[in-house]
Amino acid sequence: MKTLFLIPFYNHPEKIKALCEELARYNLHILIVDDGSDEASKKALENLSEFGVEIFTRAQNGGKGAALKDGFRHAVQNGYTHAFQIDADFQHDISEVAEFLELSKKHPHDMIMADPIYGEDAPRSRFYGRKITNFWVKVNTLNTNIKDAMCGFRIYPLKELEWTTLQSSSNRMEFDMEILVNAVRSGVGLWWIKLKVHYEPGGVSHFKMLKDNVLISLMHARYFLNLVPFLLGKITSKEKYIWWQKSERSNKFFLRVSLFISKNLPIFLIKPIVMIVVCFYYIFSKSERENIREFLLNVEKFSGKKPATGVFRNFYDFGIAICDKFRIWQNGVLENELDFNELMWIKEEFEASKSGRVLLTSHLGNVEICKALSLRSPSFRMIILVYSKGSENFYKILEQISKGQIKLISVENLDTAAMMQLKEAVDSGVNICIMGDRTPVNGDKFVEVSFLGKMAKFNYGPYLLASILGVKMSALWCVKNGDKFSIELSDIADEIKLGRDRKASVMPYVQSYVRQLEEKACKNPSQWFNFFDFWR
Repeated sequence: MKTLFLIPFYNHPEKIKALCEELARYNLHILIVDDGSDEASKKALENLSEFGVEIFTRAQNGGKGAALKDGFRHAVQNGYTHAFQIDADFQHDISEVAEFLELSKKHPHDMIMADPIYGEDAPRSRFYGRKITNFWVKVNTLNTNIKDAMCGFRIYPLKELEWTTLQSSSNRMEFDMEILVNAVRSGVGLWWIKLKVHYEPGGVSHFKMLKDNVLISLMHARYFLNLVPFLLGKITSKEKYIWWQKSERSNKFFLRVSLFISKNLPIFLIKPIVMIVVCFYYIFSKSERENIREFLLNVEKFSGKKPATGVFRNFYDFGIAICDKFRIWQNGVLENELDFNELMWIKEEFEASKSGRVLLTSHLGNVEICKALSLRSPSFRMIILVYSKGSENFYKILEQISKGQIKLISVENLDTAAMMQLKEAVDSGVNICIMGDRTPVNGDKFVEVSFLGKMAKFNYGPYLLASILGVKMSALWCVKNGDKFSIELSDIADEIKLGRDRKASVMPYVQSYVRQLEEKACKNPSQWFNFFDFWR
């Protein structure tokens, strides 16, 4: 990462030296884009060389947006990856700069945004104006997590925003909002940090009440009218991959749509919306249709009974399951949605265990219902090991809305330190959850087992993990029957014992899991949500 401070400047001579003096402490290059300022302001810029400031001068005033675009281009041309925008009026609390930079290092592909805290000195007109524009940005992004769309204190990932910047037609104050809308629509993530904002009496503002409000309103209207065509265009685009779990950046928007729907609409309205969206996915997801069709044929041959549902039902049930996941992780699950007899037995089983265990789950059903266990049993704690590659957006959103109740760890990052962390976790009673029907991302840690009458690859990494940690292994299942969730806990082994030939010694345990998976798949074929060619 290579970050610079980017200050759009127009006739703000009073505070610019003090601002640069504060920013110089962070040892980052400072780029000031002079947007055609008057002579007095240009004079103030001449005395900043001691802070290592670079001045990029525009011949004439073009507006804040035009200045920022020129700053972005100049930064990229000089090898910078990130631009930290800070307004020249010095209204923002500079002491938070380090926290912004640290968060940007953790999330280099996302925007780091200020969530402003206003005092009594904030003009009421500004306050209410921001409320209105924040509402319209939420509508035009279908993202309820927008804290503030106008604050000029944010870090931009320049490569990720290249297309967004090129698409911008805004050159004045509306640019801050427009680039945010386009960033969210293109899949760029947002992270928010609280920031104090101070307004001084008699402070200079270049916001033109009539002109800028008209431009902002026109920008909001343009994106609102484009919302449905944009959504349809995304759905019908002829990309190589189209399903949520395959395509990454292009589909974060749809995950946000699902989050918005599940959070704000009752279930009786969610179902018809899901039906409409799923119809588009079904039509334009040829390979996924073929993969599910093959799965259903295998179920029929293996069980000797034709499934009561067809290919479309898997797509529809998956759409509902996505909304259920988000709803459950945000608000929990309703009492009348659970099979309580089984749930109470499972609750007692976990509470009786002094140590955690490895829990195998699958792409069948909706295992996120396990949050119901965490809400009803204080002793039930869980770490979920995920193959995040290809599904980064999905897991990022789940982690954001789970509020830390269930921790996610990527298996790609399982180094020695992580293994020690897992050992400490299970010893303290934390359960480790991992998908059992995934082939490994890298390496040869798989065995071939007959699944629904055809040989398929199953990862034996979870069994090695259980053996290393010395814990019990169980399988956790959750399927939806009508509007009710049914949870089932079944044993794999009290202890995983492996010999020198790992593949041979792990086979009985894998077969035990696969036999259970076969049984569940035959009973609930429409809830098989693995849209890849599982027998490849």
